[in-house]
Amino acid sequence: MKTYLKAIITCLFLIIVITCKTKEIIPIPPILDTITVSETTISSARFSSAITDVGNQYISDYGFVYSENNATPTLADSKISLGAISTANVVTLKFSEVIQGLKKSSNYYVRAYSTISSNTVFGPVTIFKTADLIQPSIKTDAVLLVFTTTAKLRGIVETKGTFDVSEYGICWSASNNLPTIGDSKSSKVGTLGVYPTIYSEDATNLIPNTNYYFRAFVVSNGVYSYGNTLTFKTLAITQPTIKTLEANTTTTTSVKIKGLVEFGGNSDNITEYGICWSQRFITPTVDHSKAKILENITVFPKTFVIDIYNLNSTADLYYRAYIISNGVISYGDIKKYNLEILDFPIITTGNATSITPNSQRIQGIIDSKGRFPITEYGICWNLINDYSNTLPITCKTGASIKGSPTSFPTTFSIDAINLNVGTIYFYRAYVISNGVITYGNEKSVFNTGSSK
Repeated sequence: MKTYLKAIITCLFLIIVITCKTKEIIPIPPILDTITVSETTISSARFSSAITDVGNQYISDYGFVYSENNATPTLADSKISLGAISTANVVTLKFSEVIQGLKKSSNYYVRAYSTISSNTVFGPVTIFKTADLIQPSIKTDAVLLVFTTTAKLRGIVETKGTFDVSEYGICWSASNNLPTIGDSKSSKVGTLGVYPTIYSEDATNLIPNTNYYFRAFVVSNGVYSYGNTLTFKTLAITQPTIKTLEANTTTTTSVKIKGLVEFGGNSDNITEYGICWSQRFITPTVDHSKAKILENITVFPKTFVIDIYNLNSTADLYYRAYIISNGVISYGDIKKYNLEILDFPIITTGNATSITPNSQRIQGIIDSKGRFPITEYGICWNLINDYSNTLPITCKTGASIKGSPTSFPTTFSIDAINLNVGTIYFYRAYVISNGVITYGNEKSVFNTGSSK
Protein backbone atom coordinates (compact mmCIF):
# COMPACT_ATOMS: atom_id res chain seq x y z
CA MET A 1 0.00 0.00 0.00
CA LYS A 2 2.73 2.38 0.88
CA THR A 3 4.53 1.59 -2.33
CA TYR A 4 1.41 2.38 -4.33
CA LEU A 5 0.98 5.76 -2.59
CA LYS A 6 4.54 6.68 -3.27
CA ALA A 7 4.03 5.97 -6.94
CA ILE A 8 0.90 8.10 -7.05
CA ILE A 9 2.63 10.97 -5.25
CA THR A 10 5.60 10.76 -7.58
CA CYS A 11 3.36 10.96 -10.66
CA LEU A 12 1.46 13.92 -9.25
CA PHE A 13 4.73 15.70 -8.58
CA LEU A 14 5.96 15.12 -12.10
CA ILE A 15 2.67 16.37 -13.51
CA ILE A 16 2.91 19.51 -11.38
CA VAL A 17 6.54 20.09 -12.46
CA ILE A 18 5.76 19.61 -16.13
CA THR A 19 2.68 21.78 -15.90
CA CYS A 20 4.58 24.60 -14.18
CA LYS A 21 7.55 24.58 -16.59
CA THR A 22 7.99 27.91 -18.73
CA LYS A 23 6.83 27.66 -22.33
CA GLU A 24 9.91 27.77 -24.71
CA ILE A 25 10.03 30.69 -27.46
CA ILE A 26 10.97 29.61 -31.00
CA PRO A 27 13.32 32.24 -32.73
CA ILE A 28 12.02 33.78 -36.03
CA PRO A 29 14.72 35.42 -38.30
CA PRO A 30 14.10 38.53 -40.42
CA ILE A 31 12.97 38.15 -44.02
CA LEU A 32 14.73 40.40 -46.60
CA ASP A 33 13.30 41.41 -49.96
CA THR A 34 15.04 41.59 -53.37
CA ILE A 35 17.01 44.81 -54.07
CA THR A 36 15.87 47.29 -56.72
CA VAL A 37 18.71 49.28 -58.36
CA SER A 38 17.87 52.72 -59.84
CA GLU A 39 19.41 56.13 -60.64
CA THR A 40 22.47 54.40 -62.07
CA THR A 41 25.32 56.66 -63.26
CA ILE A 42 28.93 56.00 -64.18
CA SER A 43 29.95 56.08 -60.49
CA SER A 44 26.82 55.70 -58.36
CA ALA A 45 23.50 53.88 -57.95
CA ARG A 46 20.51 53.85 -55.61
CA PHE A 47 19.75 50.57 -53.74
CA SER A 48 16.21 50.02 -52.44
CA SER A 49 14.95 47.03 -50.45
CA ALA A 50 12.78 46.06 -47.48
CA ILE A 51 12.65 43.83 -44.41
CA THR A 52 9.25 42.29 -45.07
CA ASP A 53 9.21 40.65 -41.61
CA VAL A 54 11.61 41.73 -38.86
CA GLY A 55 11.07 38.45 -37.00
CA ASN A 56 11.19 38.23 -33.22
CA GLN A 57 14.86 38.90 -32.53
CA TYR A 58 16.87 42.03 -31.90
CA ILE A 59 18.45 43.32 -35.16
CA SER A 60 21.78 44.94 -34.35
CA ASP A 61 22.49 46.13 -37.91
CA TYR A 62 21.06 46.10 -41.41
CA GLY A 63 21.90 47.55 -44.82
CA PHE A 64 23.51 46.57 -48.12
CA VAL A 65 26.59 44.60 -49.10
CA TYR A 66 28.02 44.70 -52.64
CA SER A 67 31.01 43.48 -54.58
CA GLU A 68 32.43 43.68 -58.08
CA ASN A 69 33.93 40.17 -57.92
CA ASN A 70 32.04 38.17 -55.23
CA ALA A 71 28.78 36.79 -56.61
CA THR A 72 27.45 36.36 -53.03
CA PRO A 73 28.71 39.47 -51.21
CA THR A 74 29.12 39.33 -47.44
CA LEU A 75 30.03 41.71 -44.65
CA ALA A 76 33.64 41.23 -45.66
CA ASP A 77 32.95 43.06 -48.94
CA SER A 78 31.75 46.64 -49.30
CA LYS A 79 28.72 47.54 -47.25
CA ILE A 80 26.36 50.34 -46.31
CA SER A 81 25.33 50.03 -42.62
CA LEU A 82 22.05 51.58 -41.47
CA GLY A 83 22.32 50.66 -37.76
CA ALA A 84 20.13 48.73 -35.33
CA ILE A 85 16.38 48.13 -35.15
CA SER A 86 15.66 48.23 -31.46
CA THR A 87 12.08 46.94 -31.38
CA ALA A 88 10.60 43.89 -33.04
CA ASN A 89 8.12 44.98 -35.66
CA VAL A 90 6.10 42.85 -37.98
CA VAL A 91 5.40 45.78 -40.27
CA THR A 92 7.51 45.95 -43.45
CA LEU A 93 10.57 48.18 -43.07
CA LYS A 94 11.62 49.83 -46.36
CA PHE A 95 15.08 51.38 -46.78
CA SER A 96 17.09 53.00 -49.59
CA GLU A 97 20.58 54.52 -50.02
CA VAL A 98 22.73 56.03 -52.85
CA ILE A 99 26.14 54.35 -53.14
CA GLN A 100 29.01 56.45 -54.51
CA GLY A 101 32.51 55.68 -55.76
CA LEU A 102 31.63 52.86 -58.14
CA LYS A 103 33.61 52.10 -61.28
CA LYS A 104 32.16 53.09 -64.65
CA SER A 105 30.94 50.37 -67.02
CA SER A 106 31.30 47.66 -64.30
CA ASN A 107 29.11 44.78 -63.10
CA TYR A 108 28.25 44.61 -59.37
CA TYR A 109 26.53 42.08 -57.07
CA VAL A 110 24.39 43.47 -54.26
CA ARG A 111 22.04 42.17 -51.57
CA ALA A 112 20.46 43.35 -48.34
CA TYR A 113 21.50 42.04 -44.94
CA SER A 114 20.39 42.12 -41.29
CA THR A 115 22.42 40.98 -38.30
CA ILE A 116 20.83 39.17 -35.33
CA SER A 117 22.50 37.59 -32.31
CA SER A 118 22.91 34.19 -33.88
CA ASN A 119 23.96 35.13 -37.41
CA THR A 120 23.56 37.49 -40.38
CA VAL A 121 20.63 37.03 -42.70
CA PHE A 122 20.97 37.97 -46.39
CA GLY A 123 18.42 38.70 -49.07
CA PRO A 124 18.49 37.65 -52.72
CA VAL A 125 21.41 38.80 -54.89
CA THR A 126 20.81 41.44 -57.59
CA ILE A 127 23.24 42.11 -60.43
CA PHE A 128 23.57 45.58 -62.00
CA LYS A 129 26.00 47.54 -64.19
CA THR A 130 27.14 51.14 -63.81
CA ALA A 131 26.69 53.44 -66.78
CA ASP A 132 29.21 53.79 -69.56
CA LEU A 133 31.16 57.07 -69.90
CA ILE A 134 29.76 58.59 -73.10
CA GLN A 135 31.69 61.26 -75.01
CA PRO A 136 29.90 63.83 -77.15
CA SER A 137 29.25 62.82 -80.74
CA ILE A 138 31.14 65.08 -83.19
CA LYS A 139 31.01 65.24 -86.99
CA THR A 140 33.26 66.98 -89.51
CA ASP A 141 30.63 68.35 -91.81
CA ALA A 142 31.69 70.51 -94.76
CA VAL A 143 33.99 73.01 -96.46
CA LEU A 144 32.04 76.25 -96.76
CA LEU A 145 34.52 78.65 -98.39
CA VAL A 146 38.11 78.36 -99.61
CA PHE A 147 40.47 81.21 -100.50
CA THR A 148 44.23 81.47 -101.02
CA THR A 149 45.22 81.67 -97.34
CA THR A 150 41.94 81.08 -95.47
CA ALA A 151 39.03 78.65 -95.43
CA LYS A 152 35.72 78.46 -93.58
CA LEU A 153 35.04 74.94 -92.26
CA ARG A 154 32.00 73.43 -90.52
CA GLY A 155 31.44 70.85 -87.79
CA ILE A 156 28.45 69.49 -85.84
CA VAL A 157 28.28 68.55 -82.14
CA GLU A 158 25.51 65.99 -82.49
CA THR A 159 24.99 64.79 -78.89
CA LYS A 160 26.15 65.92 -75.47
CA GLY A 161 27.51 62.79 -73.81
CA THR A 162 27.88 62.26 -70.07
CA PHE A 163 29.51 65.60 -69.21
CA ASP A 164 29.09 69.15 -70.47
CA VAL A 165 31.04 70.33 -73.50
CA SER A 166 33.80 72.81 -72.60
CA GLU A 167 35.33 73.52 -76.04
CA TYR A 168 34.64 72.69 -79.69
CA GLY A 169 36.23 73.67 -82.99
CA ILE A 170 38.20 72.64 -86.08
CA CYS A 171 41.83 71.47 -86.38
CA TRP A 172 43.80 71.20 -89.62
CA SER A 173 47.16 70.21 -91.08
CA ALA A 174 48.85 70.07 -94.48
CA SER A 175 50.93 66.99 -93.52
CA ASN A 176 49.02 65.06 -90.83
CA ASN A 177 46.09 63.12 -92.30
CA LEU A 178 44.64 62.78 -88.78
CA PRO A 179 45.06 66.36 -87.55
CA THR A 180 44.79 67.14 -83.85
CA ILE A 181 44.80 70.27 -81.71
CA GLY A 182 48.60 69.87 -81.68
CA ASP A 183 48.61 71.01 -85.31
CA SER A 184 46.55 74.14 -86.01
CA LYS A 185 43.12 74.86 -84.58
CA SER A 186 40.34 77.40 -84.21
CA SER A 187 37.75 76.86 -81.49
CA LYS A 188 35.01 78.22 -79.25
CA VAL A 189 35.08 77.85 -75.46
CA GLY A 190 31.90 77.28 -73.47
CA THR A 191 29.05 74.86 -72.88
CA LEU A 192 26.28 74.10 -75.33
CA GLY A 193 22.59 74.21 -74.56
CA VAL A 194 21.21 72.78 -77.80
CA TYR A 195 22.04 69.56 -79.62
CA PRO A 196 22.86 69.16 -82.39
CA THR A 197 24.87 72.41 -82.69
CA ILE A 198 26.23 73.37 -86.12
CA TYR A 199 29.22 75.72 -86.07
CA SER A 200 31.91 77.06 -88.40
CA GLU A 201 35.53 78.13 -87.85
CA ASP A 202 38.03 80.05 -89.99
CA ALA A 203 41.29 78.29 -90.81
CA THR A 204 43.90 81.03 -91.30
CA ASN A 205 47.55 81.47 -92.28
CA LEU A 206 47.22 78.79 -94.94
CA ILE A 207 49.59 78.28 -97.87
CA PRO A 208 48.12 78.96 -101.33
CA ASN A 209 47.59 76.04 -103.70
CA THR A 210 48.03 73.45 -100.91
CA ASN A 211 46.03 70.38 -99.82
CA TYR A 212 44.85 70.33 -96.19
CA TYR A 213 43.27 67.75 -93.87
CA PHE A 214 40.79 68.90 -91.21
CA ARG A 215 38.63 67.43 -88.44
CA ALA A 216 36.02 68.77 -86.07
CA PHE A 217 36.76 68.23 -82.36
CA VAL A 218 35.00 68.59 -79.01
CA VAL A 219 36.29 68.58 -75.41
CA SER A 220 34.25 67.09 -72.55
CA ASN A 221 35.55 66.26 -69.06
CA GLY A 222 39.08 66.99 -70.34
CA VAL A 223 38.82 64.37 -73.09
CA TYR A 224 39.20 65.31 -76.79
CA SER A 225 36.95 63.59 -79.32
CA TYR A 226 37.46 64.00 -83.07
CA GLY A 227 35.19 63.69 -86.06
CA ASN A 228 35.93 62.19 -89.45
CA THR A 229 38.69 63.64 -91.67
CA LEU A 230 37.86 65.77 -94.71
CA THR A 231 40.14 67.62 -97.13
CA PHE A 232 40.29 70.88 -99.08
CA LYS A 233 42.77 72.70 -101.29
CA THR A 234 43.55 76.39 -101.05
CA LEU A 235 43.34 78.48 -104.18
CA ALA A 236 46.40 79.44 -106.19
CA ILE A 237 47.16 83.16 -106.08
CA THR A 238 45.77 85.13 -109.00
CA GLN A 239 47.43 88.51 -109.33
CA PRO A 240 45.47 91.67 -110.12
CA THR A 241 45.36 92.84 -113.74
CA ILE A 242 46.17 96.46 -114.52
CA LYS A 243 45.98 98.51 -117.70
CA THR A 244 47.97 101.60 -118.70
CA LEU A 245 45.77 104.37 -120.07
CA GLU A 246 46.42 107.71 -121.79
CA ALA A 247 48.62 110.61 -120.73
CA ASN A 248 47.78 114.30 -121.08
CA THR A 249 50.13 117.24 -120.87
CA THR A 250 49.26 119.62 -118.04
CA THR A 251 52.28 121.94 -118.25
CA THR A 252 55.49 122.00 -120.26
CA THR A 253 57.09 119.78 -117.59
CA SER A 254 54.20 117.75 -116.19
CA VAL A 255 51.58 115.24 -117.35
CA LYS A 256 48.48 113.57 -115.99
CA ILE A 257 48.39 109.79 -116.53
CA LYS A 258 45.50 107.37 -116.03
CA GLY A 259 45.57 103.73 -115.10
CA LEU A 260 42.90 101.04 -114.68
CA VAL A 261 42.89 98.18 -112.17
CA GLU A 262 40.66 95.74 -114.06
CA PHE A 263 40.60 92.83 -111.60
CA GLY A 264 41.79 92.59 -108.01
CA GLY A 265 43.00 88.99 -108.04
CA ASN A 266 41.89 86.62 -105.31
CA SER A 267 44.09 87.58 -102.39
CA ASP A 268 42.38 90.81 -101.29
CA ASN A 269 45.80 92.14 -100.35
CA ILE A 270 46.57 95.10 -102.63
CA THR A 271 49.02 97.39 -100.87
CA GLU A 272 50.09 99.85 -103.57
CA TYR A 273 49.40 100.92 -107.14
CA GLY A 274 50.35 103.81 -109.41
CA ILE A 275 52.47 104.83 -112.42
CA CYS A 276 56.17 104.27 -112.98
CA TRP A 277 58.11 106.11 -115.70
CA SER A 278 61.48 106.92 -117.18
CA GLN A 279 62.83 109.31 -119.83
CA ARG A 280 65.98 107.22 -120.12
CA PHE A 281 64.86 103.58 -120.06
CA ILE A 282 62.24 102.21 -122.43
CA THR A 283 61.10 99.60 -119.88
CA PRO A 284 60.29 101.60 -116.74
CA THR A 285 59.93 99.85 -113.36
CA VAL A 286 59.24 100.95 -109.81
CA ASP A 287 63.03 101.09 -109.34
CA HIS A 288 63.15 104.09 -111.70
CA SER A 289 60.58 106.81 -110.93
CA LYS A 290 57.08 106.23 -109.65
CA ALA A 291 54.05 107.98 -108.20
CA LYS A 292 52.13 105.69 -105.84
CA ILE A 293 48.80 105.32 -104.07
CA LEU A 294 48.97 103.37 -100.81
CA GLU A 295 45.60 101.72 -100.30
CA ASN A 296 43.61 98.58 -100.95
CA ILE A 297 40.89 98.45 -103.60
CA THR A 298 37.52 96.86 -102.90
CA VAL A 299 35.52 97.75 -106.02
CA PHE A 300 36.61 96.78 -109.53
CA PRO A 301 37.30 98.02 -112.13
CA LYS A 302 39.08 101.02 -110.56
CA THR A 303 40.34 103.98 -112.61
CA PHE A 304 42.99 106.22 -111.06
CA VAL A 305 44.89 109.36 -112.10
CA ILE A 306 48.52 110.26 -111.33
CA ASP A 307 50.27 113.64 -111.82
CA ILE A 308 53.95 113.53 -112.78
CA TYR A 309 56.12 116.64 -112.50
CA ASN A 310 59.53 117.99 -113.51
CA LEU A 311 59.82 116.17 -116.80
CA ASN A 312 62.13 117.09 -119.64
CA SER A 313 59.80 118.46 -122.31
CA THR A 314 62.19 117.52 -125.11
CA ALA A 315 62.64 113.84 -124.17
CA ASP A 316 60.33 110.89 -124.74
CA LEU A 317 58.42 109.66 -121.71
CA TYR A 318 58.02 105.90 -121.19
CA TYR A 319 55.43 104.94 -118.59
CA ARG A 320 53.19 102.11 -117.41
CA ALA A 321 50.77 101.38 -114.60
CA TYR A 322 51.71 98.95 -111.80
CA ILE A 323 50.10 97.29 -108.81
CA ILE A 324 51.53 95.39 -105.81
CA SER A 325 49.61 92.50 -104.22
CA ASN A 326 51.07 89.86 -101.88
CA GLY A 327 54.45 91.52 -102.41
CA VAL A 328 54.29 90.77 -106.15
CA ILE A 329 54.44 93.62 -108.70
CA SER A 330 52.24 93.40 -111.78
CA TYR A 331 52.66 95.86 -114.66
CA GLY A 332 50.44 97.16 -117.43
CA ASP A 333 51.64 97.68 -121.00
CA ILE A 334 54.36 100.28 -121.71
CA LYS A 335 53.37 103.49 -123.46
CA LYS A 336 55.48 106.22 -125.03
CA TYR A 337 54.51 109.88 -124.83
CA ASN A 338 55.85 113.22 -126.07
CA LEU A 339 54.82 116.25 -124.04
CA GLU A 340 52.52 118.55 -126.04
CA ILE A 341 54.11 121.87 -125.09
CA LEU A 342 53.14 124.07 -128.03
CA ASP A 343 49.97 125.26 -126.32
CA PHE A 344 51.80 126.22 -123.12
CA PRO A 345 54.14 129.13 -122.35
CA ILE A 346 57.80 128.28 -121.95
CA ILE A 347 59.40 129.81 -118.87
CA THR A 348 62.92 129.70 -117.47
CA THR A 349 63.96 130.40 -113.90
CA GLY A 350 66.78 132.96 -113.83
CA ASN A 351 69.42 133.87 -111.29
CA ALA A 352 69.08 135.69 -107.97
CA THR A 353 71.05 138.67 -106.66
CA SER A 354 71.18 139.85 -103.08
CA ILE A 355 69.71 143.29 -102.48
CA THR A 356 69.46 143.27 -98.65
CA PRO A 357 70.38 140.79 -95.88
CA ASN A 358 66.73 139.65 -95.84
CA SER A 359 65.79 139.71 -99.52
CA GLN A 360 66.75 138.50 -102.97
CA ARG A 361 65.97 139.78 -106.46
CA ILE A 362 65.08 136.85 -108.66
CA GLN A 363 64.74 136.84 -112.44
CA GLY A 364 62.45 134.86 -114.69
CA ILE A 365 62.32 134.59 -118.47
CA ILE A 366 59.12 133.91 -120.45
CA ASP A 367 60.59 132.45 -123.63
CA SER A 368 57.32 132.04 -125.56
CA LYS A 369 53.67 132.88 -125.02
CA GLY A 370 51.92 129.68 -126.07
CA ARG A 371 48.46 129.47 -127.55
CA PHE A 372 46.43 131.20 -124.83
CA PRO A 373 46.71 134.63 -123.17
CA ILE A 374 48.92 134.96 -120.09
CA THR A 375 47.09 136.25 -117.02
CA GLU A 376 49.83 136.11 -114.36
CA TYR A 377 53.53 135.37 -113.88
CA GLY A 378 56.03 135.51 -111.02
CA ILE A 379 58.35 133.64 -108.63
CA CYS A 380 57.65 130.99 -105.93
CA TRP A 381 60.08 130.25 -103.08
CA ASN A 382 60.18 128.08 -100.00
CA LEU A 383 62.48 126.69 -97.29
CA ILE A 384 61.57 123.09 -98.13
CA ASN A 385 62.46 121.48 -101.42
CA ASP A 386 59.52 119.17 -102.13
CA TYR A 387 61.13 118.25 -105.45
CA SER A 388 62.96 115.38 -103.71
CA ASN A 389 59.54 113.77 -103.24
CA THR A 390 58.50 114.40 -106.88
CA LEU A 391 56.36 117.34 -105.75
CA PRO A 392 58.01 120.71 -106.58
CA ILE A 393 57.49 123.85 -104.60
CA THR A 394 54.27 125.69 -105.27
CA CYS A 395 53.20 129.27 -104.80
CA LYS A 396 52.48 129.09 -101.08
CA THR A 397 55.10 131.85 -100.79
CA GLY A 398 55.81 134.09 -103.74
CA ALA A 399 55.15 137.29 -105.64
CA SER A 400 53.45 137.83 -108.97
CA ILE A 401 52.78 140.27 -111.76
CA LYS A 402 49.27 140.44 -113.18
CA GLY A 403 48.70 140.59 -116.91
CA SER A 404 50.87 139.58 -119.84
CA PRO A 405 54.11 140.83 -121.39
CA THR A 406 53.71 142.32 -124.89
CA SER A 407 56.79 140.77 -126.45
CA PHE A 408 58.64 137.47 -126.15
CA PRO A 409 61.05 136.46 -124.88
CA THR A 410 60.75 138.81 -121.91
CA THR A 411 62.74 139.00 -118.67
CA PHE A 412 61.16 140.06 -115.38
CA SER A 413 62.38 140.48 -111.77
CA ILE A 414 60.64 139.76 -108.45
CA ASP A 415 61.90 140.75 -105.00
CA ALA A 416 61.68 137.89 -102.46
CA ILE A 417 61.47 139.63 -99.07
CA ASN A 418 61.33 138.74 -95.35
CA LEU A 419 63.90 135.98 -95.79
CA ASN A 420 65.99 134.52 -92.96
CA VAL A 421 69.65 135.45 -93.00
CA GLY A 422 71.99 132.61 -93.92
CA THR A 423 69.15 130.29 -94.92
CA ILE A 424 68.90 128.36 -98.17
CA TYR A 425 65.73 128.82 -100.20
CA PHE A 426 64.38 127.01 -103.24
CA TYR A 427 62.65 128.97 -105.98
CA ARG A 428 61.32 128.80 -109.52
CA ALA A 429 59.52 131.02 -111.99
CA TYR A 430 55.93 130.37 -113.08
CA VAL A 431 53.36 131.61 -115.54
CA ILE A 432 49.58 131.13 -115.69
CA SER A 433 47.89 130.73 -119.08
CA ASN A 434 44.34 129.51 -119.67
CA GLY A 435 44.10 128.71 -115.96
CA VAL A 436 47.11 126.33 -116.10
CA ILE A 437 50.30 127.01 -114.10
CA THR A 438 53.53 126.31 -115.95
CA TYR A 439 56.72 126.28 -113.86
CA GLY A 440 60.31 126.86 -114.78
CA ASN A 441 63.29 124.93 -113.51
CA GLU A 442 63.98 124.91 -109.79
CA LYS A 443 67.00 126.62 -108.21
CA SER A 444 68.36 127.33 -104.74
CA VAL A 445 69.79 130.45 -103.18
CA PHE A 446 71.21 131.82 -99.93
CA ASN A 447 69.61 135.12 -98.99
CA THR A 448 73.11 136.50 -98.24
CA GLY A 449 73.63 136.88 -101.95
CA SER A 450 75.37 133.65 -102.75
CA SER A 451 73.45 131.68 -105.41
CA LYS A 452 73.87 128.57 -107.44
